[in-house]
Amino acid sequence: MTAKEIIKLLTPPLLIKFGKRLLPLAQNRQLSEWEYIPEGWAYARNHPEVKGWNVSAILETYKSKWERFLEMTQGTEPLGVAHESYQTTRADIASHNTIMSFAYALALAAHKRDEISVLDWGGGIGHYYILAKELLPDVKIDYHCKDLSLLSGYGATLFPDQHFYNDDSCFERSYNLVLASGALHYVEDWQNVMENLAKVTSRYLFVTRLPTTLISPSYVFIQRPYTFGYDTEYLAWCFNRRDFLQELDRLGLILIREFAISEPIQIANAPDVCQFRGYFFRR
Repeated sequence: MTAKEIIKLLTPPLLIKFGKRLLPLAQNRQLSEWEYIPEGWAYARNHPEVKGWNVSAILETYKSKWERFLEMTQGTEPLGVAHESYQTTRADIASHNTIMSFAYALALAAHKRDEISVLDWGGGIGHYYILAKELLPDVKIDYHCKDLSLLSGYGATLFPDQHFYNDDSCFERSYNLVLASGALHYVEDWQNVMENLAKVTSRYLFVTRLPTTLISPSYVFIQRPYTFGYDTEYLAWCFNRRDFLQELDRLGLILIREFAISEPIQIANAPDVCQFRGYFFRR
């Protein structure tokens, strides 16, 4: 699967029509949707179009698809549902891999427990809370979500009995399971984040949907989703697998299981292909 195909998979249909109006802009600029950035994170300091995730277009997209997401998580069909995608199928393999690997982590964290606490770092508006309740309906989920202000603020309106943060106060307690799904690679100083996440897990930590390279050193790439309606760009890491695992080992975490989330993709001009993987650790 190519990078363009994955971007299309992760783009809701309501944005396609709007995106077509923006297509000439992207073509004129001759920019790749995903591209290697040799200068790394310094690129953002000279490119104001790199706005990151705290933009209203992303929240509005989440809101527009929320009811469909809830509908598709009900029943007995496969949970191959990507809340970022078209949401026309419950059998997307990468999404199924993502959710079933989360189910494995959640089940181990909940072993012999009636209630567990979960920190979802970078959890948006709370999609994983819905998934956790569907996966373990007999276990009470004490859900804590940390994200940027626009997303966490709206999540708090959806789940007023749960806990949402836009600051580091989420690190003032411990949790049975700490989750970072599709989030860690958007942070330049990721080592500091991982140190905080490692400190607050009483038992398990799950980092998943993580861009990983098996050969080259870690590198930075950019996503430019203009053709699909998002008025933003964002930088991200593709982590060297060995270096990432060495850092987690330094923090006192032991790798229990590694997960293959999706097929490798080629980022334009990158030194190596990017694979999305999951890593499940215990203290």
